[in-house]
Amino acid sequence: MSNLFILFFFLLPWGNFFFRTTDLWHSTGHFVQVSILILFCYSFFEKPKYVQILNKPLGSFICWSGLVTAYGWLTVFSKTQHYPIKIFLPFFNLLCLVWLYKLITEYLNKDDIEMILRWLKYSVIILLFYCALQYLKLDEFFAGLSGHDELTGTIGNPIHLAGLLAILQPLFFEKSRENILSLILLWLIIILTGSATGLVVGLGVFLFWLFFKKRRLAISFSIVSTVLLTVLRLVNKGFFFNSDRFRVWGLVCKEIKDKFITGFGLGTYSLSNIGSTNYHWQHLHNEYLQVVFELGLIGLILVLWCIWDYFKTPLKTDLTIRLASIFFGFCFVSGMLSPAHLWLTSVIGLMSYAGLYIIKNEVVNGTKNSVGFKDTNRY
Repeated sequence: MSNLFILFFFLLPWGNFFFRTTDLWHSTGHFVQVSILILFCYSFFEKPKYVQILNKPLGSFICWSGLVTAYGWLTVFSKTQHYPIKIFLPFFNLLCLVWLYKLITEYLNKDDIEMILRWLKYSVIILLFYCALQYLKLDEFFAGLSGHDELTGTIGNPIHLAGLLAILQPLFFEKSRENILSLILLWLIIILTGSATGLVVGLGVFLFWLFFKKRRLAISFSIVSTVLLTVLRLVNKGFFFNSDRFRVWGLVCKEIKDKFITGFGLGTYSLSNIGSTNYHWQHLHNEYLQVVFELGLIGLILVLWCIWDYFKTPLKTDLTIRLASIFFGFCFVSGMLSPAHLWLTSVIGLMSYAGLYIIKNEVVNGTKNSVGFKDTNRY
């Protein structure tokens, strides 16, 4: 099973190459869902490890999402006598990620996570060189979702590419010539995308990691970063252009008050016409606000509970800090983009999320005594 997972994560950035008949995002989703199907089927051939760790926040969130979806499904079906597929599919996509979480926590261990991070790093290095070819107009495979040649990696959009690379930085946070050169290339590509989001999230991820490694240096670096961003804002006022986000968010906030507690249901924002101009956003570019719109205040509280339960874990080892840094980046960029609605970023975020629960479980089972948790009884 571990070898299948390693292969899956290595191929993840390139999953859309296997299904070229549709757009990048849907082809990547098809690759992920077919891979989850294969992993799930193989689980019937191999015994899972003993899992004692609980995840009540995640269970509560999935339950609430399912109840809201079931209510919306029945309401629409009773009125139209047609199956509301666009209401069910978002919940099905969420279920796929939950199945992946269960498979990761039940079949992988700390060493497997280390191996996955290593092979994912090699895949990302290839991706960085591929991005360099794109910038030089030498890419013959992808034109980007805009329809013309641009620096998009395999995710289809320069801003999403910058966000992805920003959260993948911890893959290279080990001292070696290979990692240093890769980080330089990674940051060069983030800068070339011209994305303020990628720059801010990238600095945030590095500061988060540095805080647990060298706290005093992190404070100094945070001051330098603040000065740098301030100078950028003064020199180039268009650099932090919000792409109409604030206007759309304001309109959404006005609509939310009608369903503030329970939400309108998963997938309902993409069916609405809120903030429509020349182009309608399928996602709100703010995952937390979209959760409130679709699952209400209850849904947001459950999401924040999941995040709090994750970060209450003492981070002492290199592996736990790197996993937490990736997940922090995912949570950070979720306030400015829609990484949870893109398969590539959501799967990476899930891997970093599930990885820490694997280590928690090994502590509870007493199989790993040196992972750095202070109090094992509370898990």
